[in-house]
Amino acid sequence: MSNFKRLMNRHTWSISAVTLLAAALTFFTVPAQATQSPQSAGATHAASPANELISTHRAPGITGSSAAAQLSARQTKAHRANHYAALQGAQGPAKSTAAAAIPRHQFWAVSPSGAPAPTGAYATHSVLPSFRTSHSPDVIYAPTLYPAGNACIENTTAYFTSKAEIWAWDWCNGQTVGKFTLMDSAFLSTYVQNGGYRVWIRQTDTTANTWEMLLYNFTTSAWDSYYTSSGQDPNNPSGTNVHGWDAFEVYSDTDPSTAQPYICADTQGLTFSASSMQQMENGVWHLLSPSDSTTYTPGIIFGCSNLTVAVVNPNYTWRVTNP
Repeated sequence: MSNFKRLMNRHTWSISAVTLLAAALTFFTVPAQATQSPQSAGATHAASPANELISTHRAPGITGSSAAAQLSARQTKAHRANHYAALQGAQGPAKSTAAAAIPRHQFWAVSPSGAPAPTGAYATHSVLPSFRTSHSPDVIYAPTLYPAGNACIENTTAYFTSKAEIWAWDWCNGQTVGKFTLMDSAFLSTYVQNGGYRVWIRQTDTTANTWEMLLYNFTTSAWDSYYTSSGQDPNNPSGTNVHGWDAFEVYSDTDPSTAQPYICADTQGLTFSASSMQQMENGVWHLLSPSDSTTYTPGIIFGCSNLTVAVVNPNYTWRVTNP
């Protein structure tokens, strides 16, 4: 065979391989808008799931009774009651009254609306893997994402006195933690980049009201399925209360030595953030804005003298700092 024919054969094989690879990538691509690249948890813009790969790999974590046991029965009951109140529209500015009047539960959020009915929510959430609360049973959920649109799943970044975890809370089945993953080295090396993880919660079946939570795998540059749930939230049987939130939420007792919640001192020197918050409306991803979402009052929150929330980019980036 001549050198020219050998060269042409190699060239033809290379073109075929590239063509097959392009076809495979197209098959597993999410049909949506233009691709954007991932950025940090504090960035004003970050990628949406648009035109990104969905893998067949399932993100690791613990389910079943071990997941449900992450909270006591009393804590779970409190979560359900507060969720019910939120679905009834019992929202308002974060309280900044005298510490003695502060309830154990505090909540600040950006709240997207459900009109038109969205079918997905996305955000980049900060992580502080070494952070722990000082007082048991205090817990900080920051950030925590619940999509508008009658969703079954809430994604939560949870900090306790002894551990830090990522959750999928199942509102349609059991109303408890459906799956959790420790913020260990394996999780951080796979799903965290520049201090944040990317989470996507999408509706995959409107008839059964099936929702899926996915995490972005930075090692494979693809989305890994994390948790799936179908059905109806018992707190929302009609499916008509459809607003959601991306929130800074705490359960904290008052420290008698400071007359402020324990989390006021616990969070000193730390920053929590949610950025590039988006929802899919009519098949198109949109950054949240004042036209499709509301925000609670920014500024000093929860009676903590230095704990401050800012809406950095209305309404798709918030940041809580305690200098």
